[in-house]
Amino acid sequence: MFDIYSCLMSKKWLQNIEKGIVYLLLFLLPTQLALHFWPSWAFVFGIRVDYLAPAIYLTDVLALILIFANIRVYRKYLKYLLAIFVFAVINTVFSTSPLVSTFKWLKIIETVCLGLYFANTKEELQKIIRVLFYSAVFFSFIGIFQFALGRSVGGLLYFLGERSFSSQTPGIALINIFDRVFLRAYSTFPHPNSLAGYLGVMLILFLDLRKKNPLNTFGIFVVLTGFLLSFSLTAFLALFLVLVTKYLARNKDLFRKLTFALFYSSIIVSILLPVFSKKLLSLNAGFGQRVIQRLDFAYLSGSMISERFWSGEGLNTFIVNIPRFKGILTYSWILQPVHNVPLLILSEIGIFGLLILFIVFYKSINNVLNKERVSLILALIFVVITSTQDHYWFTLQQNLLLVSILLGLSFRIKKWKTL
Repeated sequence: MFDIYSCLMSKKWLQNIEKGIVYLLLFLLPTQLALHFWPSWAFVFGIRVDYLAPAIYLTDVLALILIFANIRVYRKYLKYLLAIFVFAVINTVFSTSPLVSTFKWLKIIETVCLGLYFANTKEELQKIIRVLFYSAVFFSFIGIFQFALGRSVGGLLYFLGERSFSSQTPGIALINIFDRVFLRAYSTFPHPNSLAGYLGVMLILFLDLRKKNPLNTFGIFVVLTGFLLSFSLTAFLALFLVLVTKYLARNKDLFRKLTFALFYSSIIVSILLPVFSKKLLSLNAGFGQRVIQRLDFAYLSGSMISERFWSGEGLNTFIVNIPRFKGILTYSWILQPVHNVPLLILSEIGIFGLLILFIVFYKSINNVLNKERVSLILALIFVVITSTQDHYWFTLQQNLLLVSILLGLSFRIKKWKTL
């Protein structure tokens, strides 16, 4: 009897530890505390590139603990995981930089496994959203203080991944308001746009915070403020589109049609962008410097796609391949991926990689439509729309892990409950 009781208590104790790790991962999702390694292939033009450097994040450690503690869950997905592994090996063998691709594939496999964990976790959805709520409020405060101070907050926030910067730091993101220059909110993210994408998803998920109490109202106000202080026009427009979709589509049939219209149009416009980018630039329509650079990179991605339509250049090698191709305006010194996730995947993994991405998002959106999880549908569409204008959902740690969790939750069977 004692042994049985001890066994049961031990199992409950382990379950509580696992639950604590889940909550800790969800709360610390916005952090970027990591140990970076700088091998020779992480440099381009002698400049070290964060996107190419292997790194072990604190959130990686927490995610891997959950994955290995539940290794038996993955048996039923073995054929899918094996297919991903084979696809990764083929893509890496033909990659222009196999080592760069190898480490990125390890990251992708980790995020796939994390998504499968959240698809199978028994943790209540309202508790997951509640932890994300507290986390978003906390990290929004960091961004708000940065905007007010004109610099990083510093101190212990270094251990959450806040980088040291000020409005005088070269290359820092600024905004001009009434002839005054302000620092855009970064919080613990690499760029204000990635912060805006993250907080945009949080604001959409918080539509399920039905209880009208001062804590919820104040928290949403803080997150909204942090979101606005990022000054990310793309995220603002995407949030506007999904909220308009929600309030215009009063019946299920119209909501489904509008949802898939946004989904399909985002993918189609992305694929066609390299075709029209040269024409758009030739119009000399007074585009800003950032728009011009993005169109040029879209044209560059078209060149890569033309060279390796089926296999791609190799995962995570877009920056490595920039010197090999000539853009319209030759921005070869700007070491960034193309600001469009479908184009980035098509360039690096080929048409089959893009088809896999399309199928995964199509099935996840269709599944949540059938389960009537409105906030999660809108969050996924928000990700799709913003991914056509930036790359952070596929290249940055915080955003990539959030996408894997969203996709995992979209395949859960249990319905959302009012919080």
